[in-house]
Amino acid sequence: MNVLVCETKTTANRRDPARAEVIDRVFQQIGDVSSLPTCAVKIMELARDSSAEADDLIEVIRSDPAMAMRIMRIVNSSYVGVRQSVGDLKQAVMLLGFREIRNLAMSAYVAPLFRETNGYGDYTRTGLWDHMVGTGIVAQEIAKVCRKVNPQEAYLAGLLHDIGLVMIDQYLHRPFHLVIDAVTPEQPAYQVERDFIGFDHAELGEYVAVQWKLPAHLTDAIGHHHHPGQYEGPNRDMVHIVTLSDWLCDFKGRSALGVSTSTSPPVELFGEVGFDRDEITALLGKLDETLSHAQTMARSQLR
Repeated sequence: MNVLVCETKTTANRRDPARAEVIDRVFQQIGDVSSLPTCAVKIMELARDSSAEADDLIEVIRSDPAMAMRIMRIVNSSYVGVRQSVGDLKQAVMLLGFREIRNLAMSAYVAPLFRETNGYGDYTRTGLWDHMVGTGIVAQEIAKVCRKVNPQEAYLAGLLHDIGLVMIDQYLHRPFHLVIDAVTPEQPAYQVERDFIGFDHAELGEYVAVQWKLPAHLTDAIGHHHHPGQYEGPNRDMVHIVTLSDWLCDFKGRSALGVSTSTSPPVELFGEVGFDRDEITALLGKLDETLSHAQTMARSQLR
């Protein structure tokens, strides 16, 4: 596939019409080859449908045997925490619920994109997947404490926040290597991406998420996790939680590109999510354990 790379520089506004037209063409080409499977789309729809029943979800999953097998393998892996062996989909849905099964379905679809290929420098797709799962788990833990968003929704937002990065790696491989070479703490990836390819991974990720028909609280978090201060929509809490979780993973060495670019701690973000000093201390105190658990989860999903 020949993907057109936009040469517009970062001085252009995100809503500049000429820039938007070029980016739309690039995004459409990538979106056309990265569509969400019908089964996964239906699972997302059922998870939002308050009238849907367990049998509806089971029927959809069974329509895709490969998806069903991946979900059951994840359900029975050690990190999910189910005490007994789960033998069928109905039992899995009853034990875990719609949202958790939806999250597992998304993981089952997305994870194969990150199975190891040749890395570049300190970057590997496995490392990127570790970062994304870690961000999801940290976001879920923050959401449990601040009680501003549903923790399972926060997990999925964190899990998918850097989906645009793997798309750039997959379809703009050579420019992506130039980005990796140029990234520094003073010039983080999203800024370098705009210089080299004309848009950043958050913009592409948001576009893909919209194409996947993900709900707005997820697409907004994906699209604005590097610019929370510019976001003026109704999902500020989710955007702030994912931004903070992303930073914490990077700070702890679980970065998206293999090299930490964290600078000063985002003190204002702790305030935005409603954390007091004791809650911040508690979160940081168990962060290493949380991320170790997340890495175990991430590697299990790649098998």
